[in-house]
Amino acid sequence: MKESILFMAHTFTRWRTTGAIAPSGRSLARAIARAAGQIADGQVLVELGPGTGVTTRELVKRFPNNRIVAVEIIEAFAAQLEKTFPTVTVVRGDASYLDTHLKVLGIAPENVGAVLSGLPLLAFPVEVSRQILAAIRGVLRPGRRYVQFTYSRRAWRRFVVEGFRALPSQRVMLNIPPASVLTFERSADAASTS
Repeated sequence: MKESILFMAHTFTRWRTTGAIAPSGRSLARAIARAAGQIADGQVLVELGPGTGVTTRELVKRFPNNRIVAVEIIEAFAAQLEKTFPTVTVVRGDASYLDTHLKVLGIAPENVGAVLSGLPLLAFPVEVSRQILAAIRGVLRPGRRYVQFTYSRRAWRRFVVEGFRALPSQRVMLNIPPASVLTFERSADAASTS
């Protein structure tokens, strides 16, 4: 309940940053965690825009042998995440600088198992969304997954997710509002040289 109140307070003041009217539901969080696929022990999972930590909780449960790095720009959410999930590394910052954040933590791209995003990319200016997608592409090696949830699968068609191939998506009707989990796999184009 406390998490929902915190989320609602920020929804009214920073809608473009939160991009939702309510925190993600547990069904959606489980679907996002499953979409990460098989992650080898020791690989790092990166969560962008974890908000109040609904998906973070599922990641901690599903991947007990993996480090989780949560990148959150809203200070109140970041502070709440640190209190709730002491084993999660919380980075206060902009997802556009993902490579820099990981370098500071000593995490190389070959150690990143998946990137999972709750960022409202559809609500951001197009150039910001492109920068974030480029940052994700830069830290994932071929075969690794980028998972994004959205409330509008149709609007996502305007995005070109360069360097990735789309895997089947999943609709989560039990979430309010219903959402889709989009899964992309890093292709082997120029990734090995980046």
